[in-house]
Amino acid sequence: MKNSKKTYPVLLLIGFLAGLTNGLLGAAGGIVIVMCLRAFLGKRVANGRSFYTTALAVMLPLSILTAVQYARAGHLGALPPEVVVFPAVLGGALGAWLLPYLKPVLLHRIFAVLILISGILLAV
Repeated sequence: MKNSKKTYPVLLLIGFLAGLTNGLLGAAGGIVIVMCLRAFLGKRVANGRSFYTTALAVMLPLSILTAVQYARAGHLGALPPEVVVFPAVLGGALGAWLLPYLKPVLLHRIFAVLILISGILLAV
């Protein structure tokens, strides 16, 4: 997809909203990116996987910054993060390996189910 000058302000806003969400909640910036890019770019993007890969590329530096800020404020979790890091890295590697083999429509459905379950669990 070609980026036009009209696209950049919207992409800047999406990035800002993702950062704000991640800063406030400690997570969910990637969700904002995927949902907004899909809504804004929709069918203009040939490969829907790019929404997820873009979110990943943005979330790495954003998550590091957010984690440092939370740690400085003394808001580390009850469990040491290193307990979860290794399995998370393995799961991330597996997911990245599987990504090219899955149809974008399946990825969208998995994403939607996770969002729905998260919403229900957070509401109770």
